[in-house]
Amino acid sequence: MNLEVNFVLPHWLYWSVLLILPLVVMFLVDRSFRRGGRVSGSTAGEVPVSSHEGAFHPPGNGLTRVIDRISGFSGRYVAYWALIAPFAYCYEVFVRYALNSPTNWVHESMFLMFGMQYLLAGAYALREGGHVRVDILYTRGRPLTRVALDLMTSIFFFVFALALLTTGWTFFSQSMDQNGVFFASGYANEVSFTEWAIQYYPIKFTLFLGALLLLLQGLAQLIRDYQSFRHALPARDGNVPFAWFLVILAIVLGAITLFEIVNIVVNDYQPFALSVEHSLANVGIGALTALMFGSLMIVLMAGLPLAFVTGGLGVIFLYLVGDQFMLNMMPSRIFPMMTNYQLSAIPLFIFMAAVLEKAGLIEELFDVVYKWMGGLKAGLAIATIVASTLLAAMVGVIGAAVVTMGLIALPAMLKRNYDPEIALGSIMAGGTLGILIPPSILAIIYGVVAQQSVGELYLGSLIPGLLLAGMYAFYVWFRGKLNPRTAPPLPPEDRVSMKEKLRLLRNMLAPITLVVVVLGVIFTGLATPVEAAGIGTFGAMLVAAMHGRLTWPNLHAACMTTLVATAMVMWIIFGATIFVGFYILQGGQSFVQELISGAGLGPYGVLAIMMLLLIALGMFLDWVGILLLAVPIFVPLIQPLEFDGLFGLPGVSAADVSLWFGVIYLVNMQMSFLSPPFGYALFYIKGVCPPHITMAQIFRSSLPFLGIQALGLFLVIVFPALITWLPDMVYG
Repeated sequence: MNLEVNFVLPHWLYWSVLLILPLVVMFLVDRSFRRGGRVSGSTAGEVPVSSHEGAFHPPGNGLTRVIDRISGFSGRYVAYWALIAPFAYCYEVFVRYALNSPTNWVHESMFLMFGMQYLLAGAYALREGGHVRVDILYTRGRPLTRVALDLMTSIFFFVFALALLTTGWTFFSQSMDQNGVFFASGYANEVSFTEWAIQYYPIKFTLFLGALLLLLQGLAQLIRDYQSFRHALPARDGNVPFAWFLVILAIVLGAITLFEIVNIVVNDYQPFALSVEHSLANVGIGALTALMFGSLMIVLMAGLPLAFVTGGLGVIFLYLVGDQFMLNMMPSRIFPMMTNYQLSAIPLFIFMAAVLEKAGLIEELFDVVYKWMGGLKAGLAIATIVASTLLAAMVGVIGAAVVTMGLIALPAMLKRNYDPEIALGSIMAGGTLGILIPPSILAIIYGVVAQQSVGELYLGSLIPGLLLAGMYAFYVWFRGKLNPRTAPPLPPEDRVSMKEKLRLLRNMLAPITLVVVVLGVIFTGLATPVEAAGIGTFGAMLVAAMHGRLTWPNLHAACMTTLVATAMVMWIIFGATIFVGFYILQGGQSFVQELISGAGLGPYGVLAIMMLLLIALGMFLDWVGILLLAVPIFVPLIQPLEFDGLFGLPGVSAADVSLWFGVIYLVNMQMSFLSPPFGYALFYIKGVCPPHITMAQIFRSSLPFLGIQALGLFLVIVFPALITWLPDMVYG
């Protein structure tokens, strides 16, 4: 009997669902809230790195309120698209694998949908403060200095947004037949190179529309920054001359930007005499490297979100070294990223985690584990690490694990007189496992950038991740054994019987089964990571329904959490791909490779230099930014090297070098989250700590676990089989 399904989604139905479904969900969500519906759980998304309590909140004006409403509506509108994906991928997996029917249109429809969502969500993430800042100088400034820095660095934002707006429009118009509409400049309506053959111009239009929304929200932010400056100036709460210097510098940079915009509009090939276009054309790659990365560090420390630092500087150097026509590289770099199939796993895994969190399963998870292990010395700290390990297999996002366990586990440990440094360190170290243990979001992005199999990375990182978790647990147990007062076990009256433990374990059967299924279909090759993420999100919704938490308010909160976290990651990718793409185009990759190889170091010496550079970058930069900046340069350099082993131990086969380096990179990136002074986990935990916990205590608590991570990094370098054995066994 032939059960083959030949259904292909009509284009009109696809666009109708994307346009109408969000409006229906908005109605249902709003009605639920009006009837008393509430969001359960806590915030599981990425949290801001820092905040300023008691700071002045500018009121804005009529224009800013209108812009905020537009950004809020557009963000909410595209956030609800995430609800489509679980059902689409479950259909795809069933039809493809059970009925052996073609479903390529499902993959294409979903990654195009997510690509449009990334672009249109940027403005909402900016409104909500969801874009990551590297607040090195910014947080140390007085209010007047901070708002002056905001005004000055906003120039880089506007340069990036304006360039994307104009080049995005050109990119869109070239995808349409000029015989059809007057603003088109192409020869035919561009369609995808698949049997679905959907027209690309609506997707490419989101490049222009997303930039327009971002530009409007940036204008609203500029108005508020100006109001904050006027409020802080009379109080003289800061260095007034320095603040005025920054504001005047912003005005000068803004005037230069306007002059260059006029130059672009008026001239094609012969710029104005005073134009800076093409002014750095003759600069050598060494000087260009110093200029690009020196300016990157300076502007980053000023507090501008990472996406707009890299994107804005990339645009500036495109213009200074090349010309206005080189700016058209922007959409051609962004479009392949926004429509990358593997990257669509990122919002799916984040959505899966958000749904599970709203279902209350993370609190239940910790409750079960700590009642099982609380009787051990340092039992609560061990339970925190075990729960974080399980949570890492559900989440894949660092901020979620650290913040959630900080809210749940930290009060429980402090109440039982744990040494705060053991309590804080176990939460932060356990939380960083999400960067290594599948389904790690970083592994997905690394696989895309380095062209490495994500499934192999997941398998290769599993043993190192569990090894590090075991080393963390052993350390806190040993500390508790040496001095039981620093990490006491639960008192006998608080412990539960084995019967009660088994009953509690039954409550976790559904989420643990979900994790096993998701990772199992990836490891066995039955489904791709994207398909597994789709199945996982559907399964998470079923688990939430079983717990009575699949409500419209919870789905709304999960969608919005997913939108902000995903937009943050993807806009960093968009900005960094312009900056790094231009640098590589100018010969930067060859320059760095020749610089390192010319030092006369052996393969392990080159690897050591890379590890030290990554550790140094991890003290200051965001994990996505480090990946986009370093991996395109490091991977081509490491691939041809021969690693014959250290201390007479077996080395790495040539076929496994890329995989081995990829997992080493992931282990290294764990250190970046705990590295003082600006490791992100340090600030995540500070945001949920009691007031009496100081940053000095948090820094001290991270140091022993940093040492354990360094030992783990050493072990996976010396014993490469820890990484390669499992992928070799599964994939041969």
